[in-house]
Amino acid sequence: MVVGLGNPGPDYQATRHNAGFWFLDRWAGILGLPFRKAWFRPFSFVEARSDGNRLVLVKPLTFMNRSGDALPGVLARFDATADDLVVVFDQMDLPPGRVRMKPHGSHAGHNGLRSIDAMVGGPYHRIAIGIGRPAAGTTVVDHVLGLPSASDRAAVDAVVDRVVPLVDQLWPQGWEPLIHGVNQRNPDSP
Repeated sequence: MVVGLGNPGPDYQATRHNAGFWFLDRWAGILGLPFRKAWFRPFSFVEARSDGNRLVLVKPLTFMNRSGDALPGVLARFDATADDLVVVFDQMDLPPGRVRMKPHGSHAGHNGLRSIDAMVGGPYHRIAIGIGRPAAGTTVVDHVLGLPSASDRAAVDAVVDRVVPLVDQLWPQGWEPLIHGVNQRNPDSP
């Protein structure tokens, strides 16, 4: 189960904070499947099956600070646990065009992860998509809710296009080889 973080609605669609949604939109596009809104639940999803495995892509339709609110219902609906989760989110500590995968970790001040930690509890896998730090004189809120420059958006789109096919190999390869492969293929890595 891959959960992408973002804010719902057209006003936020192109903002940096929606990098998790961008990731899932690209993956759903590759699968050729549209997102569907869950009945009476605050999330949309895509469900696919391949070689006996089930893949579920989930977008919480709560705002970022309440991303975890949707997850108990998501986990119950798809008979999943925190160990089944891969959470994709924006990360200011990485420049645009960089990605970092981790098998667990702290929320490090990210309010979406903090909300998930509070609602889910157990460790879950993470994919951080770099959005860069705010420019001097720009607040964190203005940065994450702002539109990236054309070059920054192109760098984020390029990393999403590069990582989505690799993440699709999570089930046949397992998590550890995938982390090594993704983290070592960042643009400035040797």
